[in-house]
Amino acid sequence: MFIQIEATPDPGRLRFLPGQAVFPGGRLDIADRNRRHLSPLATRLFDIAGIAGVTLEGDAIVVRAEPDAWTHLKPAILGVVMEHFLSGAPHVTLPPEGADSGALAADRIRTALRQVIDPELGFNIVDLGLIYDIDIIDTLAAITMTTTTRGCPATDYLQNGAAEAARGVAGIEAVDVRLSYDPPWNPEMMSDAAKAELTRRRNPW
Repeated sequence: MFIQIEATPDPGRLRFLPGQAVFPGGRLDIADRNRRHLSPLATRLFDIAGIAGVTLEGDAIVVRAEPDAWTHLKPAILGVVMEHFLSGAPHVTLPPEGADSGALAADRIRTALRQVIDPELGFNIVDLGLIYDIDIIDTLAAITMTTTTRGCPATDYLQNGAAEAARGVAGIEAVDVRLSYDPPWNPEMMSDAAKAELTRRRNPW
């Protein structure tokens, strides 16, 4: 089994690519070891001293640690990832759907997501209609979102921004951001405020 390692713009994060699906179609952000039970793979990784965070997304495992610790952490991480995949154990064990759903927490997350601005349209992702669903399961925020087009170059930026914004909400310790194009986005999904603002920009006079 060959595991590729990729650098990221953040020196405190590395991407490990095992050549197999890790968390298809979504992103599970486990900010600290208190939520490691959501993932057997994350549990194994947090057993390595120095690991500060684990994110499972698509075909990648993103690990967070102090930049000067990678020299001794990389061999340990590679060993754990290889052992986990060879064991056949599940990568993720999320709580059942609907458990401890919280409308108030979802509202707080929706407010936080308004700080995430689509770089192309210059407006927040909530009022643009890009957020399809927010479900609170214990202290996990499960967010379903979309982009204005498939293959949008800002997809990673928006998905990562949504995860960071949700994780900053009190009581949220893990975030799962999934992309959906069902239904496909269209301008009618925008709020009245977004429609009015974008119309004003097109016709400033």
